[in-house]
Amino acid sequence: MEIRQLSLFPEESGQDFSISSNRKPKTTRKSTSTKLPKETKTIQPAKKRSKPYIWVTWLSSLMGEEKQCKHTAWSSAHYQFPKRPSDFDSSAHDEMVIQRAMKHQAQGSAVYVEDDNSFTINGKTCDIGGKPDIVVIENGQLIIEDCKSGKRKAAHRMQVLIYMLLFPLSPQGQRLCQSHPPAGRLVYPDDIVEIYPSEVDSQFKEFFRQTVAIISGATPPPQAPSHWECRYCNVPGAYCPARIDLDADTGNHDFF
Repeated sequence: MEIRQLSLFPEESGQDFSISSNRKPKTTRKSTSTKLPKETKTIQPAKKRSKPYIWVTWLSSLMGEEKQCKHTAWSSAHYQFPKRPSDFDSSAHDEMVIQRAMKHQAQGSAVYVEDDNSFTINGKTCDIGGKPDIVVIENGQLIIEDCKSGKRKAAHRMQVLIYMLLFPLSPQGQRLCQSHPPAGRLVYPDDIVEIYPSEVDSQFKEFFRQTVAIISGATPPPQAPSHWECRYCNVPGAYCPARIDLDADTGNHDFF
């Protein structure tokens, strides 16, 4: 989707109108370094999805309480917004996935990486998509692995549990799992955490259903803005009046 930058104010002429008796008005060149204020940038209307689409990581972030604003996930599920520029460096993660896959191959295990594992589950109220880093079969047991190069978060475990729940429903999952529940594994730079099939229990499934119902529902949940979440949020301010403008002038005061 194209993003156009439009000014809400006419550009200044760049002329100096202070006239003395012995000189003509001085014309100066416009500076090419002028930067438009953030609030003057406008975005084309978002495209409403014909059916809500939810990415697994949106659910895991909420279920693991990494994020609090359900309105962000709801908006992204119901509308398509242009992606915000990101300076996130995935090289450490990508290298972990490569090294991990090579290790499995060296051990003679069948291993499938990222795009091979991509899935979309079509439900009655919404579609849910995901892409596990690695799917490996060890001694007849299918294990879904996700590599994390940063610090541990509860959302990581939720992400793998959701993969364990949904991947067997996909065509690739049905072929590989053969009706056997998969296990899970979180791979950190300094540790490996095993996740057992029994953890995808009735309590987890109900928690999952409740979260999906909120994000896919017709009524948008309340906004919960914060500096950290708004900083990386893809939902424009036009669709979220509560959004915190990080570039806004906080002003000066004499309190301290």
